[in-house]
Amino acid sequence: MTRWRAGGIVAVAIGSVGWCAVLGGLVGGDPMLAVEVGGVALSMIWAGLVLRDLATSHRLAAALAVDAAAIDLFGVPCHVTPALGTDAVVVGPVRPRIFVGASLISALTDEELEAVVYHEDHHRRTRAPIKAAALGAWLRLLSRSGSIRTLVLDRLLDLETLADADAIRRGSSPRSLARALLKGELRLRPVAFSYAADRRVERLLDRAAGIPVDATSRLPYEWLPVALLALGTLGCHAGL
Repeated sequence: MTRWRAGGIVAVAIGSVGWCAVLGGLVGGDPMLAVEVGGVALSMIWAGLVLRDLATSHRLAAALAVDAAAIDLFGVPCHVTPALGTDAVVVGPVRPRIFVGASLISALTDEELEAVVYHEDHHRRTRAPIKAAALGAWLRLLSRSGSIRTLVLDRLLDLETLADADAIRRGSSPRSLARALLKGELRLRPVAFSYAADRRVERLLDRAAGIPVDATSRLPYEWLPVALLALGTLGCHAGL
């Protein structure tokens, strides 16, 4: 995270706490009771949606594992299954696992398959399914707001861009990642390899042409609303 982004989080947090503390002292009570109650209710709905998505991920992992063969691909533990076709995905909330479609292995060269596996391994190591579930919950709750929808979708794209960047750091080429994306199925599920394929191919071709691509993660929007609510509530009560 860049210095200005870290500074932005600190500034917002201090601003929320300071405002509540000062206003609370002036009015002699909790100035944001309605906001707190509403925020807690919204957070509980969000948490319920996250848990539901994680439960779905767990069930999907169990279903995919039925006919899957556990193998190591390029030193990464994977499960090959005919159920995915020409796609790969990381599923499972606690112990994420990589599932690769049997048809995808047949369709890709070794270089392209290695790029896919390294991309998915980044998702596995960073527990991307949990982040995607948190973002997806906000998207379902607040999708009518165009600005919030844009922030969430950009953050989901960042998860893919960071995984692509990690695969490139480990030796894969941008072109091999782009070719693998073009050979795969188009899926709307986050942390599936083909998610946001069109925008990622464009970025990967820019990389291959030597055009810089920003792979820095944005602010963790999936956790910020709940964290700021907690800090704001603490500040309000600290000022009473």
